[in-house]
Amino acid sequence: MTGDGAAAYRSRERGSAVVEFVLVAAVAVTLTLAVAQFALFLYERNVLMGALAEGARVGAASGRDAGSGERAAATLVRQAVGGRVAGTVRIQGVADGDLVVLRAVGELPSFVPGVPGLPVRMTASMHQEERLCRGGCPARPPG
Repeated sequence: MTGDGAAAYRSRERGSAVVEFVLVAAVAVTLTLAVAQFALFLYERNVLMGALAEGARVGAASGRDAGSGERAAATLVRQAVGGRVAGTVRIQGVADGDLVVLRAVGELPSFVPGVPGLPVRMTASMHQEERLCRGGCPARPPG
């Protein structure tokens, strides 16, 4: 290319770098938000499942009931992931025969605008201590 031809080519290509950057940045930001939202959903789901299991264990302990487990699970969720999740997921505890069953139903909220929340339905259960120890449980150590 001659000097005039090269200058004309550069002037036509001047804005292409900005356009390419905007296109690549939009895809990169979208992908980053999607990965972050997916990781947050997994974390909140795991916290909720752990809280349900712990709540069922508390509710099944000797001298406790399903309501104790329900309160323990709700407290754990609130402390671990905050009131936003605790407000959108309802935890219910019931005694079903010799089982304490905790159920969580609701939606894990999204932090990305326009992305719907993730619906959750989880259940955790634990046998009540009194029913397991009908023949007599070993004495608990003090403390």
